[in-house]
Amino acid sequence: MEFVWKSVGRRQQLIHVENSTSKEEAQQRDLSGKSLPGISKRSPLTRMSFKLFRRGSARCIGLLSAFVTILLCLYYISIGQPNPTPISETGAPSAALRGSPLSGLTGFSVGGGASSIIHQQKQHMVIASNQKRSSETKSAQPSGSPEVQSEEQYTNGNWGDKCYELIQSNTNITASEEHSKFDFQPEWMRSKEYWDRGFEERFDAQKKDKQRPPLKIIVVPHSHNDPGWLKTFTNYFQSDSRQILNLLVTKMQEYTDMTFIWSEISFLQLWWDQAHPTKQRALKRLIDAGRIEITTGGWVMTDEANVHIYPMLDQLIEGHQWLKNNLNVTPKVGWSIDPFGHGSTVPYLLSGANFEGAIIQRIHYAWKQWFARQQSGDFIWKPYWRSRKDKDSVTGSLLTHNMPFDIYSIKGSCGPHPFICLNFDFRKIPGEYTEYSVKAQFITDDNLESKAQLLLEQYARTASLFPHNVALIPVGDDFRYNKDREVDQQYQNYKKLIDHIMANRRLYNADIRFGTPSDYFEAIKERMKDRSPGFPTFKGDFFVYSDIFSEGRPAYWSGYFTTRPFYKLLSSELEHQLRSAEIVFTLAYNTARQAKRENAIKIYEKNYELIINARRNLGLFQHHDAITGTSKAAVMRDYAMRLFESTQNMVRMQESCLELLLQKGQPRHHGFLLSEFERDNFNKLPRKMPIQMANGDESTPTVPAGEGGAAGSASTGSIGSFVLYNSLAQKRLEVVTLRVQHPNVKILNDKGVELNHIQINPVWNITDTYEQGLGTSVSGTVGRIRTSTRQFEVMFVAELEPLSLSTYRVQVDEVNFKRNIATIYCDDCTESQPAAVSPAEEAESPPASVFEARAKPAGDIQLENPHMRLLFDEKSGFLKTITRKNQKKELLKPLQCNIKFAAYRSAQFHSGAYLFKTDPEQSEAEKEVLEGYTDVRIIITSGPIASDVTVIYGPFLAHTVRIFNTRTHLDAAIYVENDIDFEPPPKNRETELFMRFVTNIDNIAQVPMQRDPLKEPVDAATMPELPVFYSDQNGFQYHERIKVPAIGIEGNYFPITSGAFIQDSRVRLTLLTTHAQGAASYEPGQLEVMLDRRTLYDDYRGMGEGVVDSRLTRHKFWLLVEDLPGGQHVTQPPSYKVLSQQAQHLANALRYPPNLYFVSNLEQPELASALLPLVRLLPKGPLPCDVHLTTLRTLSDPELQLFPSASALLVLHRQGFDCSVSAGRELSMDSICPLSSKGLGNVQLGRLSLHTIEATSLTGTEQKSTRESFHIRSLGEISLEPMELRTFNLTFRSEV
Repeated sequence: MEFVWKSVGRRQQLIHVENSTSKEEAQQRDLSGKSLPGISKRSPLTRMSFKLFRRGSARCIGLLSAFVTILLCLYYISIGQPNPTPISETGAPSAALRGSPLSGLTGFSVGGGASSIIHQQKQHMVIASNQKRSSETKSAQPSGSPEVQSEEQYTNGNWGDKCYELIQSNTNITASEEHSKFDFQPEWMRSKEYWDRGFEERFDAQKKDKQRPPLKIIVVPHSHNDPGWLKTFTNYFQSDSRQILNLLVTKMQEYTDMTFIWSEISFLQLWWDQAHPTKQRALKRLIDAGRIEITTGGWVMTDEANVHIYPMLDQLIEGHQWLKNNLNVTPKVGWSIDPFGHGSTVPYLLSGANFEGAIIQRIHYAWKQWFARQQSGDFIWKPYWRSRKDKDSVTGSLLTHNMPFDIYSIKGSCGPHPFICLNFDFRKIPGEYTEYSVKAQFITDDNLESKAQLLLEQYARTASLFPHNVALIPVGDDFRYNKDREVDQQYQNYKKLIDHIMANRRLYNADIRFGTPSDYFEAIKERMKDRSPGFPTFKGDFFVYSDIFSEGRPAYWSGYFTTRPFYKLLSSELEHQLRSAEIVFTLAYNTARQAKRENAIKIYEKNYELIINARRNLGLFQHHDAITGTSKAAVMRDYAMRLFESTQNMVRMQESCLELLLQKGQPRHHGFLLSEFERDNFNKLPRKMPIQMANGDESTPTVPAGEGGAAGSASTGSIGSFVLYNSLAQKRLEVVTLRVQHPNVKILNDKGVELNHIQINPVWNITDTYEQGLGTSVSGTVGRIRTSTRQFEVMFVAELEPLSLSTYRVQVDEVNFKRNIATIYCDDCTESQPAAVSPAEEAESPPASVFEARAKPAGDIQLENPHMRLLFDEKSGFLKTITRKNQKKELLKPLQCNIKFAAYRSAQFHSGAYLFKTDPEQSEAEKEVLEGYTDVRIIITSGPIASDVTVIYGPFLAHTVRIFNTRTHLDAAIYVENDIDFEPPPKNRETELFMRFVTNIDNIAQVPMQRDPLKEPVDAATMPELPVFYSDQNGFQYHERIKVPAIGIEGNYFPITSGAFIQDSRVRLTLLTTHAQGAASYEPGQLEVMLDRRTLYDDYRGMGEGVVDSRLTRHKFWLLVEDLPGGQHVTQPPSYKVLSQQAQHLANALRYPPNLYFVSNLEQPELASALLPLVRLLPKGPLPCDVHLTTLRTLSDPELQLFPSASALLVLHRQGFDCSVSAGRELSMDSICPLSSKGLGNVQLGRLSLHTIEATSLTGTEQKSTRESFHIRSLGEISLEPMELRTFNLTFRSEV
């Protein structure tokens, strides 16, 4: 059996060929001009040997012929085995076959006669010969490259099925199941201490248990340093963090048994760059001796609710690479004590970085009590999913320690009684007056014994909550040890206590010492290794976090999921631009190296520092007081300026790299690419700029002609070019919008073919910042809504190759452009309406508008494409129903899908930057926010590609719903866009705005509510209907969320980063988003997302101010209705729910849209001929549909860290998807991304040659200890399990 490539209408398709004489075989022989290896055909020499036998020739000749025949057979067999010899493009033997093997790796496979795939198991690799590559592909390669060897199609037998089912992992504890059973109003709430008589009795019994191991205490001094909160990052460093690190390296040389831990590499890097070499050496000695432990080692202690997987991993890589290069250390223990709730992504990443354990702190008070009661505070945190063949995988699992008490301060962590713990915080600084400085007494000979006894009782109670009787005791707090005096006070007093206990260890039966988290994990593993059962296993997460230590009543930290969305969007924008720049920089820099382009190399080496700064600025913002929006307004502005500056730099970096890759041969032109977006400052949304068109002959700017109306028609020779950069490793269809200055245009693709379907839309003064102010009156109500006369929007569908640069052109079209003009339906927005227009504006207004504005028809509004019909309310303009069509285009039963905008009333002082709580004094939790806006405008736009309804409620809300008519999978999705502006305070005060979808989807949980049948008999009629929805976590995984009625809406809001969905047995409704926000399904059939929040008052969690700095923010969503396979039922074991292939594709496209760059050839007329129309950076084909190229990140040179090295980290994520969920067979993704079970295949990056490929830990610091890691000769060998994230170190050759 064989697979061959067959050319079908410009596309290459994989054809299945049997080893028998067939038409296909004959065609293949014709196609290649000779017999394909592996296809049954005897050579002339073979036939001759048989004739010799028949004629009875000399026996020696016969034997010789037989021997030759056997050799030829062995040769043919070897072709089908995993030892392929490259076949040249013409089908003739390549240079490698003729005996000049290439050294190293060419592309992503071994050159020469060596094996491209290492076979460690008995499996066959099927090789397919490939026809000669098309001239288009060749033209996309930089000139001077060697002739491309024929591709070989690899099949990885370990890859698994193209469609697979994920199921839930087997664990002792499932978070959602236990959480639903908790008592959320326990009796101990007022006292804030869960330690009751039951705990005390167990403690007393343990003391009498002879079998229980002796008490072991590990005291860990620490200082929690926030890289920005009440002060900026730089101010904190100058006032506190620098002093803390200076004191550590001096004092710890004096105090020879003191230990310490440090987490925030952002501060450590700043200190290191300014520290004296003697201090640097002292720190290195302390780390090497294990006395200072670097914990986690991320650039910051990342937030775990709002952060996307890319920046979460990137800041971890940045920290680990810095540590490796400067201190030659790799962290082994996680320390995550301040994020507000913990997700299951961080443990997965730390496990992939070869960590031994992690420590967490802030989880729900009911979880704290439960873990203490069960003695399960040390557990193995497992991923939620596994494949059916994978019975009990340890991949992604991590031993985790939950700090048993409220907070990481000394008062809150030495034991169950804070009033006793206060006695052991020995900081006393003149001028400081605190509860601990008043209460604590220094240790003297007189009080030593009593204090030691008192402290040990607390430590022993802490250890009693664990089966191993080991206690980890942190000694520190925010920015502690920042004074010389405090270091002395804490160390000397604890030293006296420790020495006294150790001197009497037989009396106390205890062992105590200064130590680190690594010592703790080593101790508990040692004690638990022979115990049965061992550590319990856990799946799920710890959202939503709630504390009670402020007022003795629950306070849910679900507000920060949405707080300050403008800044969350800034972060996702930099994430997109940095990722795009990383990939193209790695390819352009190594292309310049291999082609010996010295000038380009110098420029890239000089500008590489901008990438380092962008990584660090993005990493800094992932801090748990930054992306959360929970820092003071001035600090948020400081973060924003860093994000904004790096976004600008990364856009310029892309321009520079794309310019090199686009040019044929030696690059001679520079500075000819220009981003379509203009970014004035961080406060404003980016503004789309119109493309500048030049005269084709004389290269002069276009002057508007008078004939085509005031919009002016472009002069006949005008032409403009732009480049679309697709940073995803899959082919994509994208609806692109381009601003132009004239409506009479047409679009030509990279092949020079005119696009049949384009649409010319108006630019409205209400939705575009460039046009705003022209039609808005002083009162804030919308004045005249009108279309721009200076700009138009061209919408078209671009078919973009995977990881490619496609050059499109805009040309004048005097003939056909009118058929592409969109039709507008709108009341009160025609030019005939009298309005106060200045004479200057009147002069430029057109005598005849390009767009025909018709009156809006009476009745409900209807939009329709071949896949569905949408119905909108006549008065409000909001969506009401979605009616899909079957394959015969017949309408199916309507799906109710009302869109509603409303807000929760904030509870003053209980809802703020961190917390969310509705006002309990109001009878209704919700309030109408749109009633105050009587001036409602509805605009309908209809054209050949898209139709949309936009409804405008004053300056507060502009809401657009759009559907497409592209005859592709895009037609199944609904695009939603909201522009939200809260306006200056005091407008919209105490407002928590949400968008809700009200559907008739029956998303009721399958599991009955847990009840005690003795107290409360179960009555089927009174069983509550608990809605369930699925929220994504960090754009990496999905969690099931079942409503818990006892804790109100604030406890049922969950963070989403890229999407959420609800479903019943028939239908799934998926909502995909661009940035982090809160989401909930509080009533059956409902799915809502929080959009923005304004709370005037502080919520008493330390920030000290309300949130009133709202800005105009643009929220983008995809809404997708899909079918589930018939008769969905509960499976055993239960399945793990993930997105469909199409939803995952849309989510990636929304997060990483194609970047559009104008080619400014006004100054350089010869430029057009120097540019390649299409550059394929994956010339041998895309990555599989579900393999996402997370990043391709150039590593810094270890010696010269501001310069790039020849190595890069390739991070791949096999995103799980559900094959059985789809929007319809006729709208499948097969044409864009056909499913395959072959693995990565023969992947090549540009024309680059590779020296080595190594499988490493996730952060690239250690080589994986698997047999695969040492001998990877091709990416085709690599296997990824569904959902798995893996990192590889690619080292590029210095020459081709």
